[in-house]
Amino acid sequence: MTIAPNHWPTDVARLTVSVVWASREHVASVSLEVPVGTRVEQALELSGLLQTYQPAGFSIFGQRCDLSRILSDGDRIELCRPLTVEPKAARRRRALHREKVRNIKKKMPIDDLTVS
Repeated sequence: MTIAPNHWPTDVARLTVSVVWASREHVASVSLEVPVGTRVEQALELSGLLQTYQPAGFSIFGQRCDLSRILSDGDRIELCRPLTVEPKAARRRRALHREKVRNIKKKMPIDDLTVS
């Protein structure tokens, strides 16, 4: 779905951008046609996704951005979800898992590790 408000002049150069929200269960994407010089905040308001979703932040192609950033043609504004696991806790959990795997491999007989 492409949205372009009727009150914009037709002689102004336009950009096509998309606004995306993605969760494990659902993806919502809105394509917008906006005039050159449009900011992230204006595109978000036009998309209507802020009424439905509560983002923790915003990015363009995975790079955090400010709401006052001016958009370029083809930009994909992403609504970032809140973190479900703290990064330090996730790293700790992965390290413990790797340590368990290493310990299991050490206890295996050498004959089991060879490939015939």
